[in-house]
Amino acid sequence: MVPSEAYQYKGVVHLLHHFRWTWIGLLAMDDDRGNQFLQTIVPILTENSICSAFTFKLPKATYMEEVVEEMTVKLSERYQYLMDRKTNVLFLYGEPPVVTYLRIIFTKVVFTSLTPLSKVWIISSHWDFESLALQNILDMETLHGTLSFTVHSNQLPGFQEFLQTIRPFWAEGDGFIQIFWEQAFGCSLKHKQEDVEEICTGEEKLESLPGTSFEMHMTGYSYNVYNAVYAAAHALHNINIHGSKHRRLAKVGRLDVQNIQPWQLHHCLKRTLFNNSAGESVRFDKNRELVTVFDLTNWLIFPNGSFARVKVGRLDPFAPSDNQLTLNDDRIVWHRGFKEVRCSDWRLILKVQSLLL
Repeated sequence: MVPSEAYQYKGVVHLLHHFRWTWIGLLAMDDDRGNQFLQTIVPILTENSICSAFTFKLPKATYMEEVVEEMTVKLSERYQYLMDRKTNVLFLYGEPPVVTYLRIIFTKVVFTSLTPLSKVWIISSHWDFESLALQNILDMETLHGTLSFTVHSNQLPGFQEFLQTIRPFWAEGDGFIQIFWEQAFGCSLKHKQEDVEEICTGEEKLESLPGTSFEMHMTGYSYNVYNAVYAAAHALHNINIHGSKHRRLAKVGRLDVQNIQPWQLHHCLKRTLFNNSAGESVRFDKNRELVTVFDLTNWLIFPNGSFARVKVGRLDPFAPSDNQLTLNDDRIVWHRGFKEVRCSDWRLILKVQSLLL
């Protein structure tokens, strides 16, 4: 149910061509996934006449203390790469550790003489805001105006009403919701403790929480989980209805799910096609990967730590190849310091400089 990264990279190329951005920097964590990203994306960019000005690898650290120490020692040295004045567009392979690392960089820059970044960020779909205690104290305005291809979502009938019914003791044994409730509302569901001044009533409203803690709209990840459950249900239903020499039925005629092997379910999943309750099609390609739309999201970061996500475009694999990316340019909010630089412009500048020397 995880959309293919390869198709997302095609969308990035469409986006770069649309704005004629041909000179960009690449950032990723220095690990297997980050290195695989760089090995994959550099040839794609080259084939599409896009210049990679530099690759910035963020060192992998096991503990937060190691990250802070690394940035304290090498902040100025590493920051100069990001400050490259020829590069105003940065493409980040945005897994959560990378974003945490960047938050520390941005925060430390505030307390130094270094100039804050004024770049346009393009971030992969792995990235999203997290409910972190550090969210409010780490500078994030540097990412204002970020563009990212996010996992597509749609609002399902009754979802808002469902969220409004959630209470911390709504299901026996659901410890997760109780832990989340205490952290989100800053109270305790147990008897009053010394380090907690307020007791949770259990009637707190999720809609009162800021978006950085909880979003009332269905996110792409939740939408994928919803579709995954129904995809499995449809596959099991088809096994039961159409029959198979490998399935077993209980005496009452119901499917004995415990005797279904994973390979049997997968074989049926690849042929699964259905419309969900939002009216959208759920299907898989020949490689058994989810074929889905990406939303192009513009992230707006405000001084008080809040944010807004605005859909400004759509990447549709079902559309003709020359019309897969649709954009509403007028809705995009750019970082105030953004200036466009074209690859060909800098090639000319460097050539002139070489002639003058």
